[in-house]
Amino acid sequence: MKKLIIIAVISIFISCNQSEFKSELPTYHENEKECVVYMTSNNKNESEIKDFCHYYESKMKETEPEVLAWKFFKSDSNKITLIERYKNEDAILNHIKNISKGGLMEKDFGKFVDHFIIDSIEYYGNLSTEFKETLSAFGLIVNYNPNIAGFSRN
Repeated sequence: MKKLIIIAVISIFISCNQSEFKSELPTYHENEKECVVYMTSNNKNESEIKDFCHYYESKMKETEPEVLAWKFFKSDSNKITLIERYKNEDAILNHIKNISKGGLMEKDFGKFVDHFIIDSIEYYGNLSTEFKETLSAFGLIVNYNPNIAGFSRN
């Protein structure tokens, strides 16, 4: 009977340790896509740009949970770089839907193009032909950079 109790206690201890170990393992975004948008200020001063960047970042955080990161950077006196990280291709398509006519962020995107002129966009990650065709309709300069190798932690 003592052996049975000892075996039961050891089994419980091992199973508890294994569940703790599993929860500590990092999670990965296997299909993450990155986007870098190069922009020029559209006749706005530094304060207007800064205020709008904070406003838009807040709207993105609120409305698009599949967006992993959204960061504006000052590149030059009137140049801004936006770095976006998406959970997957569908998250980018959802963003495009949201900023399009009738979308959740249509008015916000109107303010976006009032503040910025998009010079070019770089996408990083493997994207479908359908995605590329969707983006080509916007008439923007877009470059695609497929994955070779890598990972992204949660």
